[in-house]
Amino acid sequence: MSKIVFVNPPTSLFQRYGYFAGMGNTLAPLGLLYLASVARVEKFDVAVAEASNSLSYEDSVSEILGHHPDYVAITATTVSIFNAARLARMIKERAARITIIIGGAHLSATPEETMQKFPAFDFGIIGEGEETLIELLKRIESKGKLGEVPGITFRETNKVILTPERPPIVDLDKLPFPAWDILPNFPRGYYPAISKFQKLPAAYILTSRGCPYNCIFCSSSVFKKTCRFFSHQYISEMIELLHHRYGIKEISFEDDTLFLSKERLIKICEFLLQKKLFLSWTCNSRADLVSLDILKLMKRAGCWQIGFGIETGVQDILDFSRKGLGLGQIEKAVALTRQAGIFSKGFFILGFPKETKKTLRQTIDFAKRIKLNDITVSFMTQFPGSELYRIAKQYGQHTEDWQKMSMLNTVFIPSGLQKKDLEKYFKLFLKEFYFRPKIILDYLLRIMKNPLYFRRILKISIPLLKFIFLKPKQCLAQQLEK
Repeated sequence: MSKIVFVNPPTSLFQRYGYFAGMGNTLAPLGLLYLASVARVEKFDVAVAEASNSLSYEDSVSEILGHHPDYVAITATTVSIFNAARLARMIKERAARITIIIGGAHLSATPEETMQKFPAFDFGIIGEGEETLIELLKRIESKGKLGEVPGITFRETNKVILTPERPPIVDLDKLPFPAWDILPNFPRGYYPAISKFQKLPAAYILTSRGCPYNCIFCSSSVFKKTCRFFSHQYISEMIELLHHRYGIKEISFEDDTLFLSKERLIKICEFLLQKKLFLSWTCNSRADLVSLDILKLMKRAGCWQIGFGIETGVQDILDFSRKGLGLGQIEKAVALTRQAGIFSKGFFILGFPKETKKTLRQTIDFAKRIKLNDITVSFMTQFPGSELYRIAKQYGQHTEDWQKMSMLNTVFIPSGLQKKDLEKYFKLFLKEFYFRPKIILDYLLRIMKNPLYFRRILKISIPLLKFIFLKPKQCLAQQLEK
């Protein structure tokens, strides 16, 4: 029986979150666990080396080789692709016989360039990985024709080969549940961001794949534009498994928009109410999809927070980004969410093409006016695979350094603005939003209701205060470049 080890490369919280590492999260590698699950069904021996949060490169290599694998499958985002390549190179130096497979969002967006740049990767899986991985492994073991496997990239006579695209999986329910059991410290070794939980232990799940919208800053290189859904029966059984076998008390639905299938969402809520699992949960939605009746049902079923991709408080910029939303729709959605008794969180991006100091100011004012409970602010990042990646040079200065593409580095600076302008308004945004009496009172009430908050809020408050009130020369970029 061949052995395959699935790996998240060493990627520190600081590399992912910069100055806000204490506010970051460590999540179980759901994509790898799905891959491990389908490989196990096909009689491969599977293991996972979760190196991303704590292991050094040397320790990661030692752990991986300790499994005596035939294959190592690594996933990587843009910011971690160099980490993945370094790990692959170190594995090859000690065990050249091991076949290394790379997958994930970055490889899917830039397969040819990635394979050319990093020779330690033997194969790349483009897009959705479950069917492709199994077909690739079987073809390698049978010494069959690799070029006939859809959705892969590899080298042949020093040339990078791309095979035809594989269609997305239509029936997602045929996938086995993620192999959480192969994680030695699940769920206690994983935790969500401070603003994403009321109870512990917590887990996150995806109930759909794909996004039908066309925002210029998003890449759909893995799951494409075709939106597909796990059935409510599949999701209900998964939730019961997480609750009864692993003691999960909090679920984070990490779909870009949980509301795309309202009928399915209603059935999931009805299941939670019927089973009386008393889970708390959060999700994300587009502002134009929420309605008061469903929000009230969600509240009764345990939902306590919804995240909205608001991005900006300027209609012209929303239109340019092809978000397909109006500011009035956003304001109404937040109001309805509050009326239903659910917290609302807004995700914002600073530094859109055509951004000015005036529009930055308008975004801050809009976020304060619409009565959000929390915000997440990031810098515009032209990720490979996005429309913005193609057109960025038309609208400002940009760097294509993959290692800086974490959304907390200013890798894109719109024409007419400077790096220091974006960093100034980043600080202003956090300061003006959070240092208001009603937000401070809100967090004090959260602590009183839930002591779990206290330790983590204490952990993050000092670096947050230092960041906001440091002298201008000690800006975010300098912190990230240390």
